[in-house]
Amino acid sequence: SKLHPELMAEAKEKLKDPDKRRMAQDVARTWKDYCKLTRVEETVLYARLRGFKKLGLAFCVGLSQEAELFTNLLINEGFEVVSVCCMCGALSSDDVGLPEEDKIVPGFRQPMCNPIGQASVLDDCGCELNILLGLCVGDDTLFIKHSQAPVTILAVKDRVLAHNPLGALYTSRHIYT
Repeated sequence: SKLHPELMAEAKEKLKDPDKRRMAQDVARTWKDYCKLTRVEETVLYARLRGFKKLGLAFCVGLSQEAELFTNLLINEGFEVVSVCCMCGALSSDDVGLPEEDKIVPGFRQPMCNPIGQASVLDDCGCELNILLGLCVGDDTLFIKHSQAPVTILAVKDRVLAHNPLGALYTSRHIYT
């Protein structure tokens, strides 16, 4: 704040835009239940406060069961849900020109996720809020960059730490020193 006061002033000025102001107010409203709600519950509350009816779920194929559970929960909460799996569109590393030496098994087709395709599907379906569930590092970035609707993240993928990447930081004094 001290190093960039002009940027902080510009950021504050942007909150005069009615939609941005309302969005910020709705975020602040979720804090009434701080440390009382799970991330799932906060996501539902935020979507409800924003008045969203149609939610998009972009998920990793490895978290298909969790995506089904979350979709059912959202439907039971009264939302319309459009979900799209990371492997939509049948992309391969050949489609992005990955050199053979960089493939897991050189000489073979290596399937790839399609986060740009996921964002396109959810945008085309008119989703008002897109929720990410377990997209790979980088795929999440591409999705966020290409989504027209606002994006929130329910969970990130970390196969080693049971989808709890902060575990590496919490245990860093013991494992990584």
